[in-house]
Amino acid sequence: MPRAWAAVVGAACSLATLSRTAAAQTTATVDFGISTVRYDGFLTSGAAAIAPSVRWERPNASLTAQGTYLQFESGNRSIQGNVTGSLFTAPTHRWRGQLLATAGASNYAEFTSFHHTIGEARLHRLGEGGGGGTWISGTVGRSSLGGTPRRVLGVAVAGWAQHAGIQLFASANRSVVGDTAFSDLEAAARTRRGAIVWEGYAGVRIWSRGGGRGVYGEGSATIALGNHVAVVLSGGRYPTDPVRGSISGRYAGLAVRVHSPAALRPTPRDFPLHPPSVGSSGTSDPAGRIEVLSQGDRAVRFVVRAPDAGLVEIAGDFTDWQPMALDRGSGGVWEVVVRIPKGIHRIAVRIDGGPWIAPAGARRAEDDYGGEVGIFVVP
Repeated sequence: MPRAWAAVVGAACSLATLSRTAAAQTTATVDFGISTVRYDGFLTSGAAAIAPSVRWERPNASLTAQGTYLQFESGNRSIQGNVTGSLFTAPTHRWRGQLLATAGASNYAEFTSFHHTIGEARLHRLGEGGGGGTWISGTVGRSSLGGTPRRVLGVAVAGWAQHAGIQLFASANRSVVGDTAFSDLEAAARTRRGAIVWEGYAGVRIWSRGGGRGVYGEGSATIALGNHVAVVLSGGRYPTDPVRGSISGRYAGLAVRVHSPAALRPTPRDFPLHPPSVGSSGTSDPAGRIEVLSQGDRAVRFVVRAPDAGLVEIAGDFTDWQPMALDRGSGGVWEVVVRIPKGIHRIAVRIDGGPWIAPAGARRAEDDYGGEVGIFVVP
């Protein structure tokens, strides 16, 4: 997967913080794959890989653990692991803060092990209409090479946009790791066509001292085979990462991804999606149209217009993704009032026991496996 999508964007938070927030959702994936890898300065080698990932998420917080185990044809092994915590502040007008913390380690064969702990603060600004935005960030931390610590400092600026089902991202950053310094300019894109999610990114490393230079890029296609299985084709070239101890190289891979049910999975936060606030409504297909209306004191009234339905249900992070039936009113209107914490929330609608869908009238977001959910904000 391209780095711009594989990295989990979120904020530094503790398990205690997550446990105090209701309606947490846990999702998991594991990739089983084969690949051919050529690290710069080494011969090409084949490898078998296992890459598990577990994510615990709330509307304003998440905790993710990821790992990769590679067994090379030479008999050598590579092990990497990473834990990331994320916390968003409540939105203020079009501004929102974010804190991130990550810790990880890696080891290859008899080479020296790497360890890193990093904290990052971001300030997001949503663009007009909620279809794009920008953010700036600062990073501090430590990276250890064989027990020798190195200070990590970084600054970045980025922007994102959505148009016609395509998500676009661009960033510029400057990183200093001990006596190594480098700047990266990157751009990424993501879209879904049918059962296939296409992702790709490209970058160039410039103004480098000890971090290498040049152009790099990766791409992938994730093909959904059902609710629990997908095939992932990926390949490209990636740069040296002094923080995590990886050297630049090229690869091509094929993996089978097994995952927990994706029909109601929240969208990844690589792009900080911020939809319109409570009280807005959309203009798309009226079938299953939803209105999200503030009633004050965090009470939210959901109104679904489905005149021919015999049963209408909603589910979201605020119900722990358990179905909640709406009450039928006059004129084909179904509604329910729910108390919901402030923040960004995800929702899906089911009519007459059919498939869960992202409702019309709410901004839609895609997940990694071809599913869709609606998103809204409780201010």
